[in-house]
This record gives sequence, structure tokens and C-alpha cells, in this order.
Amino acid sequence: MTDTSGPQSFTLDRLRDDLAELLYVEAEEVAVDENVFDQGLDSVRMMTLVEGWRAQGAEVGFAELAQRPTLTDWATLLAPAGAPRAGA
Repeated sequence: MTDTSGPQSFTLDRLRDDLAELLYVEAEEVAVDENVFDQGLDSVRMMTLVEGWRAQGAEVGFAELAQRPTLTDWATLLAPAGAPRAGA
């Protein structure tokens, strides 16, 4: 997962890269508008993502992400307040 200090930007590209790393695939193989569980993500690896992102300032929980399981939706959920939303 991306590891830098300071406030993090959870862009769609960054989310795709993080998911691809956990799934051991190239980022180009991860579809941003498809269900992440259908692409191979399981609940244990999802918790790994959530914990890492929360440690970097994300204010999102497992349940929120599980209810909207596409990277496009996640980018919207992880966007800071007042930031342009993904797809807007």
C-alpha cells in the first residue's frame, strides 16, 4: 500500500494501486466500476485496506465500503469534505 507521511489523497488511481497490490495483479487488471469482491477481494484483505487507509487519515469503515463495493464509490466515500466527487 502507498506509504507516505502527512495527509493522504485517496484518488481512484491510488485505490486501484492499493487493491491491485493486495490481489497480486497489475493495476490495469482492476476494474474501477466492478464489484471488488467479484475481482477477488475478501473481507480479511478489505480490513487490511481499511486499517491502512485509516492510519493515513481516511474516515471510513468496513461497513461503508462493503455496502458500496466499487473503487469509484470508494473514491467518493474517501474524498475529503468539499472536494470534487468521483464522476462529478
